[in-house]
Amino acid sequence: MHFREVKLKKGKVIEAQSDTLKDPVSGKRRQISARGKSKKEAKANLEKKLKEIEEFGLLTGTTSNTTFAELASSWLDANKNNLKISAHRSQIYHVKRFGKYIANIQVNKISRAMYQNVIKKMQKDGYSRNTIVNAHTCAKKIFLYAIINNIIKESPADFAVIPKKLLTVEEIEANEVEEKYLEHEELKEFLSLVEDRGLINDLEMFYLLSFTGMRIGELCALKESDLNVFIKEISISKTIYNIDGKMHEYELLTPKTEKSIRTISIDPKIVEMLIRHMKRQKERKMAMRDEWHDANFLFTRDNGFPLSPRFVHHRLKRYNKWTTFEKNLHPHIFRHTHTSMLAEAKASLPAIMKRLGHSDGRITTQIYTHVTKKMQSQVDDGLSKIINSIL
Repeated sequence: MHFREVKLKKGKVIEAQSDTLKDPVSGKRRQISARGKSKKEAKANLEKKLKEIEEFGLLTGTTSNTTFAELASSWLDANKNNLKISAHRSQIYHVKRFGKYIANIQVNKISRAMYQNVIKKMQKDGYSRNTIVNAHTCAKKIFLYAIINNIIKESPADFAVIPKKLLTVEEIEANEVEEKYLEHEELKEFLSLVEDRGLINDLEMFYLLSFTGMRIGELCALKESDLNVFIKEISISKTIYNIDGKMHEYELLTPKTEKSIRTISIDPKIVEMLIRHMKRQKERKMAMRDEWHDANFLFTRDNGFPLSPRFVHHRLKRYNKWTTFEKNLHPHIFRHTHTSMLAEAKASLPAIMKRLGHSDGRITTQIYTHVTKKMQSQVDDGLSKIINSIL
């Protein structure tokens, strides 16, 4: 403990200073101080503060100058090893979105009103409600981390409200269930375009997506050994992570959930298509020899490296200019299309969920309900025609 004399307008006071707990974010030494009219009073006031810190672990006021950016960085680093790299990258993205408004503000100076204002600004700046919700979720965890590390007593994220976006008529119409999947004629038109205008791998990739319902990351991670041509099944046990689409920077990860690990049957025609595809790929491999990235992937670039989801997405986008229907083509539309096919084939919802590899899918349930209702309507119409012809 050190003492010094401080001159104020009202006169002189004695200030006592002492080191205390290190900052949990920066790791730097922290000091606290207390003043009094005498050395004895200053010491007593400082000892009271030290006792409070020892008892509650709290550093309040100007002594805790950790900014939101520093705290967020520490939280991200602390949780990095507990997450898949894809989930960690997602957290970095959402923390950055939220933090741009309060990055340099001290954590203990961020009020509930300030926090709520950040959410309002995000909405005003055009961020989707989903992005705001995810950013809010990360921010809540960051402020909880601040409480655990004795930087603040309570979280400004408590009781924050995420405003609901009022949809326009156009947005409501665009969100109709039919927009989420391709009707039979639309899928037929698309696949005909792929046959006529498709680039290498396109036909096999989009047939497989359409008639298996697998996710794009699962498709890109497939290896030839995952395909059993004898029993006409394909095993899905991994997904690919390649956020930037860079050829050499891919990672194979476990699927989205445990339910995603599955084996699904495939049509004999698609099996034959894939056998021809693998034969052509083997010829390419032999031609490239030492330059080929020999990792046994089912769909590859010209040198054997796997395709990235971004690569497939761009491949798909080129067909938008040729289709006669207005629906926007994206890899997930085939997953939804497969759901509609299974519903029409009278598969149960649990069976569909199992084939798609998830235990709870809102859109899957929505499409299933819509298709089955439409089928029931067709049955009712057919029955009415029969009754009218008899009566």
